[in-house]
Amino acid sequence: MRTTLLFILLFTYISISAQNDSILTTKKINEITEFVENKKAFYNSPSIAVAITDQHNTIYLKHFGDAQKGDKYLIGSNSKSFTALLTLLLQEKGILSIDDPVNKYLDWFEYKNKNISDKITLKNLLQHTSGISTSIGETFIENDTSFNYKNYYAQILKKLEPQDLSEQPYMYSNANYRLLGFVIEHVTGMKFEDCLYTYITKPMNLNETSTSSSSNLIDSYQYFLYYPILKFKKSFHDQEIPSGLISSTANDMAIYLRQLMNSYNNDTNTILNPNTTKQLFTPNQNNKSGYGLGWRIFNDIFYHNGTNKSFESSMYMLPSINKSIVVLINSNQTPSSEIIDGIASILMDQKYNNTSSFRYYRNLPVIVLLLFAIFLFQIKKWKRLSFPIKLSRKIFPNLLLISGFLFSITILVLFPKLNGANLKLALQFDPTSGYSVILIAVLLFLISLIIYFNKAKTNFKQKK
Repeated sequence: MRTTLLFILLFTYISISAQNDSILTTKKINEITEFVENKKAFYNSPSIAVAITDQHNTIYLKHFGDAQKGDKYLIGSNSKSFTALLTLLLQEKGILSIDDPVNKYLDWFEYKNKNISDKITLKNLLQHTSGISTSIGETFIENDTSFNYKNYYAQILKKLEPQDLSEQPYMYSNANYRLLGFVIEHVTGMKFEDCLYTYITKPMNLNETSTSSSSNLIDSYQYFLYYPILKFKKSFHDQEIPSGLISSTANDMAIYLRQLMNSYNNDTNTILNPNTTKQLFTPNQNNKSGYGLGWRIFNDIFYHNGTNKSFESSMYMLPSINKSIVVLINSNQTPSSEIIDGIASILMDQKYNNTSSFRYYRNLPVIVLLLFAIFLFQIKKWKRLSFPIKLSRKIFPNLLLISGFLFSITILVLFPKLNGANLKLALQFDPTSGYSVILIAVLLFLISLIIYFNKAKTNFKQKK
């Protein structure tokens, strides 16, 4: 779906002049507002903040639901764009080079095959081509300030065995940007949050942008069934900040995107060097990932999404029409990418996809209840037969039992993977769906087992 939308937007770039679309009309403002309100109602979102900027000002800033101007949200993996920019700004000042090997700055950075890790550069970390897997970056620590990611990665990387290739394949991993955080702190002698303030937030006047550990965030929620009623207790680890724990407001994010967009377009209304900025938006030419440095790239469309345990965000940069968009949400079950795609389509006078990509998740607890009802029915039948536990030589009962077992295992393993996660991650980010998947798998197996015993008893009686 995303690829199709990006193609539509790209086609529109060719057909629409930036000069003719420099003003956000009242009609489009109303259409965007109605679209977001409908999405908020559909997903029962607690709040949504939306900002749109052109090359001069924030031209649309609206807060839906409980949100108010100035509310701060975690921006998740959109934090990576800040970390990437910070790395390039340090390179601009001669403090580091992204072409340097990582172990020049982190002497403990070593794979099982040192010859491979010696070749991994900061640029590989920035582009997710370091050989570090996605799963290594899926570790999230709560309520344990003594946990040290540096020691953890030093141990786990020595067990890593990527292939000895001239260019490692693209594998998106939070670990890459946490390692960049260690590099930044090493070369500057400052904490990451202080570097962020010194080189980005202070010069850009991003007064409401900081790290989560030092900011008051808007209340955020996880879902039960169709309602965001599980208030999330925030607990964060400072060493996760470079990969996903920067917080900001919609207005600050609009300023940030405007600075980047203007620099990319060689507009003078920016403090950034265009040569530095353009590196962010240059995709890796050695693979088809479409990933630059902290940004996803599709020709002249730059975007990224971010998800935390109870926050979601998306940002879009459309330099061809001098527009950038940000969407911030204080729950992670309202797809911000779906909303931002719709807003971009409205800006470009295109039809947007108004169907939900998340709707079926909400039905998982209902499926649990249905399976539980079937389970109780089979238990009742099993009780009438005096709880038989017998083996059967019939094909159907054995096939049913094997199918139930295999299907249960498939659900536990495959379902989370189809959604880009594992079961542990699902339990952390969406506990309702995660526990529903476990219960569905368990109930399916128990139902097939009891049916097997019931069939075996029935067959035994018939034989007698």
